[in-house]
Amino acid sequence: MFKYTYATVLIALLLVFNSCKEKVENIKESNFIVTGDVIDYDGNVAQVNIMGFFVDPLFKGSVDKNGTLEIELPNEFNKTSQKAFDDYNSLGDAAYELSAIGIEDIFSPLENLTISNPNAKIALAGKYYGFETYRDGIRTGRIFPGSSREFITYNINPEKHDPIKGHFYMWLYSDSDISIKGSNGSPIEVDESGNIIKESLRDYNVHLSKGWNVVKYTIMELGTDSEGDLQVLKSTFTTEGNYKNEIKWHYFQL
Repeated sequence: MFKYTYATVLIALLLVFNSCKEKVENIKESNFIVTGDVIDYDGNVAQVNIMGFFVDPLFKGSVDKNGTLEIELPNEFNKTSQKAFDDYNSLGDAAYELSAIGIEDIFSPLENLTISNPNAKIALAGKYYGFETYRDGIRTGRIFPGSSREFITYNINPEKHDPIKGHFYMWLYSDSDISIKGSNGSPIEVDESGNIIKESLRDYNVHLSKGWNVVKYTIMELGTDSEGDLQVLKSTFTTEGNYKNEIKWHYFQL
């Protein structure tokens, strides 16, 4: 009886151990898949680079001739980014010293905000909030997730274009859970005494989990200053769970 009981318990423990091991391995190896259809695509199959400025490309996606997009964002992307930064920093002719970004690099200004974990490190997929396309090792264009081509054009170069209402998305990898909540303002106009006449308000309702997160930036309200120039009066940062039904991918050919 003792031998039978011992064997039974041993088998049960092994099954539980292997089951837990499988779950841990699956979690460790799981990646974040981004899919969509690129509007006005040029019809050529291309690879998608998920890395940012100055570092070597890392191709983790593709666009087919019909504009069907699939990107596989790897787990522990913060380590991938840091490795790329270290490789760049080791170059003798490196123009900058790259380092992991913090929340202030994405969500500034941080005044008046409640931040649950201010030391969290995040990594942004792509360049700015879009991704480069390559064909045969040559950069061919960029794809951006946003409400309209005009809205993306404004955000790429706001100094040369008037603001419009709309939104764009970004994919952020966080090394830990963090929430960012509250509102702050940036002066648009001040009087001779330095008093604020008009300001741009920004609301934050962001909850990042450890791993990949989809964040949405939205311009909600516009107005004019005393010179008659159009200004952003209200904008928001929010965390998106169900974004696939409304996202649009726009192609900008080089």
